[in-house]
Amino acid sequence: MGQNDHRALRPFECPTVFKWESPSGKSSYFYRFDHYRTGNRWGISDKNATEMAPSVFAYLNNLTEKGYPFDAVSIQYSGYHFNNSPPSLVPNAVIREWNEKFASPKLRSALFHEFMDYVVERYDAQLPVIRAAYPDWWTDGFGSAARETAVSRTTHADMIATQGLLSIASAKGKPLPQGIHEKIRHIHTNLIFYDEHTFGAAGSISDPRGESSQTQWEQKSSYAWEAFKNAQVMQETAGGLIQTNMPRGGVPTVTFYNTLNWERSGVVELFINNEIIPRNRDFKLVDAIGNKLTTQLLRSNREGSHYIAYAENIPPMGYKTYRVITGEEEATPLPQLSIINNIIENDYYKIAIDTNNGSIKSLFDKDLDVEMIDSESPWLLGAFVYETLNNNRRQLEQYRLTEYTRESLVNVQVRPGHDGALYKSFFIEGDCNGVEKRSGVKIEVRLFNNEKRIELIYTTRKLPHLEPDGIYVAFPFKLDDAKFFFDVQGGTVSSGENQIEGSASDWNTVQNFVSVRNDNSQFILGSREIPLFQLGGIRTGQFQRQKTFNHPHVYSWVMNNYWTTNFRAYQEGEFSWSYYLTSTDNTSNATATRFGWASRVPLHARVMPAGKANDYPVDYSAFSIDGKNLLMTSCTPSKDSGYLLLNVRETDGKKTAFTVKDQGGKLHEFQIVNAIEEPLSDVTTSDLFAPFENKFIKLKL
Repeated sequence: MGQNDHRALRPFECPTVFKWESPSGKSSYFYRFDHYRTGNRWGISDKNATEMAPSVFAYLNNLTEKGYPFDAVSIQYSGYHFNNSPPSLVPNAVIREWNEKFASPKLRSALFHEFMDYVVERYDAQLPVIRAAYPDWWTDGFGSAARETAVSRTTHADMIATQGLLSIASAKGKPLPQGIHEKIRHIHTNLIFYDEHTFGAAGSISDPRGESSQTQWEQKSSYAWEAFKNAQVMQETAGGLIQTNMPRGGVPTVTFYNTLNWERSGVVELFINNEIIPRNRDFKLVDAIGNKLTTQLLRSNREGSHYIAYAENIPPMGYKTYRVITGEEEATPLPQLSIINNIIENDYYKIAIDTNNGSIKSLFDKDLDVEMIDSESPWLLGAFVYETLNNNRRQLEQYRLTEYTRESLVNVQVRPGHDGALYKSFFIEGDCNGVEKRSGVKIEVRLFNNEKRIELIYTTRKLPHLEPDGIYVAFPFKLDDAKFFFDVQGGTVSSGENQIEGSASDWNTVQNFVSVRNDNSQFILGSREIPLFQLGGIRTGQFQRQKTFNHPHVYSWVMNNYWTTNFRAYQEGEFSWSYYLTSTDNTSNATATRFGWASRVPLHARVMPAGKANDYPVDYSAFSIDGKNLLMTSCTPSKDSGYLLLNVRETDGKKTAFTVKDQGGKLHEFQIVNAIEEPLSDVTTSDLFAPFENKFIKLKL
């Protein structure tokens, strides 16, 4: 990797080859180049050998002073001295001239593997071994396009569910539509192109309304929307496949699908049209033996109503069907929440509202008997923090943030929401600079009754300011001797501990959860839409090589437009985002992982009208995996008919036996394969996962 240290620190003192170990101990060779255009800076693309020589020898002297250990070095360059340039023949001529003129060092154009082969053959025993994460500084750019980033994140999560639904259909013997694997690949390819690290033209800040800036952003953002719309169609395709095996009868039904590898319960939003449940009519969802699910009305429109239901004990990689029984009476209106002295509570939590700046000043956990909020923090829990950089974008390029203004809500109002069967809610509303005055900022806080869970939902309309500005949401936790952990693509990072020195420390990109944890408790936080979090406070501009912190404060970095190039100069319009939060005395990665994954990867619901009765089972599980510390990160139909491809990770650092069972307890046969399904083991019914190991499993149906 040739790292650009523009607004970023660069790990290691000089170019470094090392063995990079995964959490389970598997390794690959890695090379941290200098900048990806070091050769161009010498002049290899636009000078002659004589003019280039001072830069080359100065570079080599610098390597010697820093203790570079090898007798060869690999340098990156482009055909011309700018990013994404086409190739050129000029460097070849300069290299030939150099080698004719100088006895040493010799230069040659080479493929990357030639340098790595050279180093490994001669120096393998001397290479350092590093088992640590390498968080990327440049991911702060995701905050420059909050809406499209949210769409990308929700599509990633929805595709886990959709591929799971297709897998359940395969397990039921349903033939999949022709070309389904190519369509899945097309969606993921679009997500990859959106997630790539820059978002547009070099002049995106200096000329934000110019044609190049506008058209390049439209092209970039189109990847997110292309993935989103195709993923929505594919989810409907999967729903159509599986509904033919749903139990039907003389009354409508709702079937809940779980595409993760453990039995789970959770809140699901349903839309049910007025033909199935007449508007304002009482109804219940009951299972085969008469157990009733808890439901709550969200809102109604002309076609029907949106409800949430607490789906209970849905089997892993399976479903459970409930009958819709409509009553003769009108539904009882939801009672309004009674807020006394700005206090709201349920069996799990007691909340006190700060009406001055629209935040939560106390969050008391009744189970743990602890106060979760640091009252000394300048911003309390849920606070909406609007930041401007006094029109100085360049200060972050100087590795500082000293010129800024931060403010929160004014004209705060607290309104009661509903005191429903599933949750109690209240609203905080206020005005703030940077957003439309007529709409302000709206925050809904939900305390759930069926599980230990709080959700915060934000909505605002951002004004299109060209001056640099940003938004944070505060979660200043209070927990003695706490450490930070956060979920990334391949495991869990302990902030500042198992990450490479010099890697991103001001902000981090989080997949499913941030955990604030000590030996007795952990507080778990995440967002479906927002990936950027700052740990230990608002850290923008600190640029610590080794991450340290004094307080277990977490800040969600919702959006920012702080770059000087390549990213959007402004954001505008209505945007909604949300957080999920819990606390527990279980301090394992598995607990945090399950809460985060279950919160981001939705339970799927399918509503069906009354139909011809059949004898299909009312609950089903294609398979289950034992072990709370084993996470199936994806399940998708194999390219070979009659098989599924699973990706499974061990989360708690424990050697763990692995088996897969059907609903009756019979062991499934499977094979360990690589990502493209090439076999790595014989067919078996059991395997062993090393601590933190990740494997692909080809499962025979």
